[in-house]
Amino acid sequence: MVSEDRIEKQILIRAPRGRVWRAITSEKEFSEWFGVQITGEFAPGARCRMTTTHKDHAGIVFYVTIEKMEPERLFSWRWHPGMPDPGVDYSKEPTTLVVFELNEVEGGTLVTVLESGFDQISLTRRAGVFQDNTKGWELQLASLERYAGQAA
Repeated sequence: MVSEDRIEKQILIRAPRGRVWRAITSEKEFSEWFGVQITGEFAPGARCRMTTTHKDHAGIVFYVTIEKMEPERLFSWRWHPGMPDPGVDYSKEPTTLVVFELNEVEGGTLVTVLESGFDQISLTRRAGVFQDNTKGWELQLASLERYAGQAA
């Protein structure tokens, strides 16, 4: 049985944990591998505006609210998953929680990304955003691996 409440992905990045931490928590570095322009600073409680720079989605705006930052261990935020939909009242739709966990392992840093809370998203959007974000996290983790691994 496949759960449509949570997405969990892992990747081993052949770089020290401190290097991977900077890649995910420095606004400048995050923007490079994630493919966004960021307005705001990553700090617990901060709401950051992100504008995509990916060729196929350039100019799309979304927001993340930073939840936790535990140096070199955990970084989390909340957002509305999937592509923005003009037919959705986002003030009434719950957000999902994205958590990056970093663990030092032999050969580098094990990065786990967990996105949860899809069971709170409306049934009309749930399956689509779950599928989009599942593929999206695969692409983003590959991008993080290329970025943090080469800059180690």
